[in-house]
Amino acid sequence: MEVAVVFISLFVGIFLSIYFYQVTRHRERMSLIENGADAKLFQSDARKKPYFFAMLLGILFISVALGIGVGHAIHVNWVEDSFRNRDNPVAYFISIFFFIGLGFMAAYMFHKKELQKEN
Repeated sequence: MEVAVVFISLFVGIFLSIYFYQVTRHRERMSLIENGADAKLFQSDARKKPYFFAMLLGILFISVALGIGVGHAIHVNWVEDSFRNRDNPVAYFISIFFFIGLGFMAAYMFHKKELQKEN
């Protein structure tokens, strides 16, 4: 019963927040139009979408995955034989941070190249 009350109150809260946002937005726009504001004020200009952040996250996740894979390969092939300690995560940390750094450098180079292409 308590779970139902929580979900119903959550749904009602979200619905009311969206409703009041839309109502106040509509009222604000109507008052601006009544006071002589141009309707083009509400239309946004076509602009380029910032894909750099999405590309940065993609490169970051690929770099983490490569770091984990290489760290596992290093750990299995060299660390277990030489240290005889299976709980040593040094190879994982080194390779993850190395590949994250490479990923950030690649994202920077790509972004720099895109900026030069625009100019």
